[in-house]
Formats: sequence, C-alpha cells, structure tokens
Amino acid sequence: MYKIKPAEFYDIAAQVGFYGLEKGGLTGKKDYVRKYWEDIVIKSIVRSPIEKLLERKGDIRVIDLGCGSGEGFELLTHVPVSQPLNCGKQCFVLSPEQISYTGVDISDSMIQQGRKNYETRNNVQFEQADLNKGFPLKDENPFDIYFSSYSSLSHLEPEKLQRLVEEVLNHAEPPAFIVFDLLGKYSPEWPKYWSENRTVLPYNMAYLIPPELRGKESIQWFDTCYWTPSMLYDLLEAAAEKTEACIQVVQCVDRSIFVGRHMETGLFEAPCFNYRYQINRFFDRDYRGELEYLNIDLDWCVKFGKLQPQVWARLQDYKEKWNCVINLVEALLHGNDDMVSYLIETTIPDISNELKFLTWLYRNAYRFPAVDFWASVMGPQIAVILRNIEMSLGPALGCGHGLLCVVEITN
Repeated sequence: MYKIKPAEFYDIAAQVGFYGLEKGGLTGKKDYVRKYWEDIVIKSIVRSPIEKLLERKGDIRVIDLGCGSGEGFELLTHVPVSQPLNCGKQCFVLSPEQISYTGVDISDSMIQQGRKNYETRNNVQFEQADLNKGFPLKDENPFDIYFSSYSSLSHLEPEKLQRLVEEVLNHAEPPAFIVFDLLGKYSPEWPKYWSENRTVLPYNMAYLIPPELRGKESIQWFDTCYWTPSMLYDLLEAAAEKTEACIQVVQCVDRSIFVGRHMETGLFEAPCFNYRYQINRFFDRDYRGELEYLNIDLDWCVKFGKLQPQVWARLQDYKEKWNCVINLVEALLHGNDDMVSYLIETTIPDISNELKFLTWLYRNAYRFPAVDFWASVMGPQIAVILRNIEMSLGPALGCGHGLLCVVEITN
C-alpha cells in the first residue's frame, strides 16, 4: 500500500477545494428560506395529492415540467408525513423507490447535469424539450402528477401555457394532478406591475449575483408571465371546456409574500428590505436574527394599495400578524411583561397561541441544553411561526413571489 505524508494529503485536499470558505445558507440560490420556507410550502401543498394517489397504487409516475437539473425529485421524495409522531420509522410520504420520475427542460445543459446527478437511479430520466411547443411526451403512459416548481411555467406565454394544459388534460388519466408554481402579479417586490394590463413583463435573477457585483450592466433581463388566481382559473376553465375534462382546484396559495427574492434587490423600483436575509439568520443555528430589521413597513406602497384593495388588505393583515410576533419577542428581550401580556390578550386566538408558545419557550430557555439558545431554538421557531402564518392566510390573491396551485383531474 502506497502511503503519503499527512502534509501531502492536506495539500491535495486544499487543491481540490475541501478547505475553501464554508458557504452557509444565508444567501444564494439554496439559502435557508428556500430550504425551510419555500420548499416546505411546496411539500405541504403536494402532500395530500401524493397520499391520495398512494391509496390507489404502490408507486407514482411524475413528470417535472421545467425540471432544471431534477430538484423536483428531491422535493417530492422528501415530503414529511402528516403525523410524524405516529409513523414509526417512516419520515417521508413517498420514498425514492416509489416514484418514476421524468424531468423535461429546454436547457440541454440542465438535462445533462440532471442525468449526471441521478445516473445511479434507473427510475429517473431526463428529456430535452421545449414546452412552448406543447406537451412533449404524448406517446408515454399517463403520469399521476404533472409537476412544476419555482416559476418554471411562468416562462410560457398564456396561450402557450393553455395549449400545454390542454395537452396535459388529454394525456392524463384520472385521477391525476397538475401542480403550478407561477410568479405572482401583486407581489410587493414589483408593485409597479400591479396596474399593468400586460401579463408578459421583464424579470431577472440578479438576486443570485452578490450585491456588490449587481451593477445594471451585469443583469440579464428576460420576459416572464405574472399571474393572478383569476387569470389562472380562466385559463384552466377554457382548457377544460375545450378538452371536455373534469378538473377542480384543490388548493391555491401565495408563497414568499415578504421574503421574496427581490424584496432585497430594489430592481423593480421598490425599496430594498433585507427581511429574507434576517429570516435566513433565524433559520441558521449559528446566527441571531436582528429584530430591528424585521418589522414590516408598507407605508412606502400605500398608493399602490389603492389599485388592488383586496390585495392591500391581505398584505396589511399579514403585516400586522408578522409585526405582532416581532414586537412580542422584543418585549421578551427587554423584560417588558406588560407589553407581552397586552400582545397576547389583544390578538386573534391563532396568533395569541403562537405568542403564548414563544413566551413559554423564552422563559424556559434553561430547560434546553443548547450552547446558544437564541440561535439554536428561539430564532428558528420565530421563523417557522412567520412562515406558518403565511401558509394560513387563506386562498391566494397573487400577492406572493410564487402563486402555487394544485389542480385535480377527476373522472
């Protein structure tokens, strides 16, 4: 056996990048908000359809429309079970062996990367195709879930998306589901678009570029579609009527209302707020979120609220609930027991119960054997509560970064 000296080993390890700077989840494509907020919302909305399908069959056929490098496979095979305390060793609703996954994307580079990522899985395949031309796998057996995530279908113009939906309805065999994830028209990230009659408008992904390098000359803009629920429902109704299919909307929710990627870029003529960065800090076990930056301010966009009163009322409602949580934590930190009691007693029951729990958690910090109770326990729980409030706001209005919709194709 050939042996090298320890110094040589570490030289090699450094050269291949094992000792580069550790990049946490505070920024970048796969930050903590993506993992513990946005992914969780998607997983929650697809759990019931998956459970319903598994009642009928042992495995599920999925096509991921606009799959990128296949991240939908990881999402769908890591959906938490509904009752984790009663499930024994089962952590996820759907195991990797129970899914037959086909990813479709226009980018050949993404397809090649996906094939590389999952080369050891025989139940995962990728096909390069342009969804602008319609549903690409008409000769394949029907799928159980026609899945999309992270705005992939917003790249299609409305008439192209309707054509795709019509061909999916013709291809599917009930019961089956379509999962839409589109850009919301009334996100506070781009209020300048609220009054636009056009659906197709400029977008960019400059949030992936470090702020210091985010000069206008380095930003690539491209057209995408921004959707409201009513626009999507009209499209679905037209597609169902044309194909004589029976469908029903199972759930439609707004995702990432105050933590959308562009809340911190200011590239759509809105102020920059670092709410997302601070929530990332809350989710991280090594950092303490900075409360002073987490009070939601909507005063700057009052004039836009007059354009969409229902949307404005939703944003105001969420703001009040969000700020109530932050104000309670500030009161706890400053030992202001009168304010703690006032906030608990004057809020609606659902929020009051969350405030009571946070108060109990804070006042029982000594029970938790954590080196940093705030970073390890309190901070993540605050972030989870803010996320769960968003998830409980009711049917979508198109005021989140993402508009998530699950449609069932029925008999």
